[in-house]
Amino acid sequence: MNQDSFRSAILSFSLPFVASISMACAAQTASAQERPRNLVSLGAISLPEFEGSADQALRPFALARVDFGRYGNLRVAGQTVLYSVLAESSRWAVGPLLSMRAARDDSVEDPVVRRLRKVDGTVEAGAFVEYRLTDTLMRGDRLSLGLDVKGGEGNQLTWGVLYQGPKSGNFQYGIDLRMTYANDKHMETYFSIDADNSARSGLPTYRAAAGLKSTTIGFTGSYDLSQQWTLIARVGFTRLAADAADSPIVRLRGDANATAVGLAVGYRF
Repeated sequence: MNQDSFRSAILSFSLPFVASISMACAAQTASAQERPRNLVSLGAISLPEFEGSADQALRPFALARVDFGRYGNLRVAGQTVLYSVLAESSRWAVGPLLSMRAARDDSVEDPVVRRLRKVDGTVEAGAFVEYRLTDTLMRGDRLSLGLDVKGGEGNQLTWGVLYQGPKSGNFQYGIDLRMTYANDKHMETYFSIDADNSARSGLPTYRAAAGLKSTTIGFTGSYDLSQQWTLIARVGFTRLAADAADSPIVRLRGDANATAVGLAVGYRF
């Protein structure tokens, strides 16, 4: 695995999911002594090498949150950076985002996929909006609805919802669901096979059209080891849909079902 691939997170988990991780792990709860507002954490997560791959790769799992008060807050999750221009006290969060998508190149395990033309890693830029409700099912819980759009090699739109349960002792959890739609250019880049790629790999030609690309459901838990230190775990399941799942890259050489398992240690300040 080359350095670029290691540093680039595969966006089988897009903005609402990664935003959900940050909110689940860094949310503030009422207590006799208020927890520190900021969080930095680092760990590792196992993800598919690329969307639709049957092979897993270990990636960095970085989470951070820095609160600037009325000037908003900065969040980092994996290779995604989000900046909300609104204060944390607002029910709304809105702002720009930047995300890295991993390359699909000769570092992948599958020998047939390696013969396809290289798809470079790319920076995906866009914007997000979230709306948060508190005390929805029980006191101290939180429900967040989010939407983001981003573009790189094509455009994607992701809708997501997170339910974060109230803190129980040192433990807190979040359950999230997201759906991602992609346009023709994105699907063409990552899931289609033209005549040249067919000749290179032996896979049949295929054209993937715009539509629903994937659905993800995940569970995130955090356990406070102390006032400053916390342990964060993530388990997620993604199912590729429609033309993405039917691509020969996925159907013949990969897997439409993907899992993610990650662990990180965080420090609050």
